[in-house]
Amino acid sequence: MVRQAREESATGYYHVMMRGNNREFIYRTTKDKHYFLQLLKEAENIHLAGYCLMDNHAHLVIKAQLEQLTKAAQKINIKYAMHYNFHNRRVGHVFQNRYRSEVVNTEPYLMQVLRYIHNNPLRAGVIKKAEDYRWSSYKEYLDKCVIVANDQKTFIMNLFSDSIAQFTHFHQLKDNHEYLDTKEEIDQNRTYLAQSLITDFLQKKGIFEEKQIRNNDDLMEGLILKLLDETKLSHREIAQLLKINRNQIHKIACIKNKG
Repeated sequence: MVRQAREESATGYYHVMMRGNNREFIYRTTKDKHYFLQLLKEAENIHLAGYCLMDNHAHLVIKAQLEQLTKAAQKINIKYAMHYNFHNRRVGHVFQNRYRSEVVNTEPYLMQVLRYIHNNPLRAGVIKKAEDYRWSSYKEYLDKCVIVANDQKTFIMNLFSDSIAQFTHFHQLKDNHEYLDTKEEIDQNRTYLAQSLITDFLQKKGIFEEKQIRNNDDLMEGLILKLLDETKLSHREIAQLLKINRNQIHKIACIKNKG
């Protein structure tokens, strides 16, 4: 199969994702994560702007020429795989295929991507606040650089008027956009968004228990329409989330489409 050529970023920024082969862990110990971060710091001809290491995948925001990014990613892949296999007494691929990437062509999107990867463990339920996560670049923007390139921190903080308050507030804003991620994370994010929308809807209506809305056809229809409009969940997934029959979702969707 012919590999699809990678798109070149107009700004030089890329959102990069590496995931474990067969969805397996790529980090099993803190030593693994420290070693991976050290490889990122020492990589030549790339400028790291952000990172978030999860157990079975990693998100990076990098500024580089496309050719240099590819070379750096290949070297990191090889060196890390040798380390991981040796210490875990295994053989074979650690990462699934080559890295995946998306271009970051505007400064607003750069800010959004950074927010997305910093909030990754928050959405996964690993922590309650972004600053509590040890393996992301979030705290480096609040304090001092360790792995992130100094010039990148300076540039990005300028986008927030050098204000930590603006930076932290921006990270707390809701974002319904979908970014480069694993299928499992995308599905999880869609559910997370839907649950947030349900909570907001109930609070605005002064309802404190979900079962109350099942006895009010008008409110239930309004909530279903909101989920159909603002999420990418299937009818089956919405029905499971609301604990109702899928035919009820389908009926409302049909009326909506005709209207």
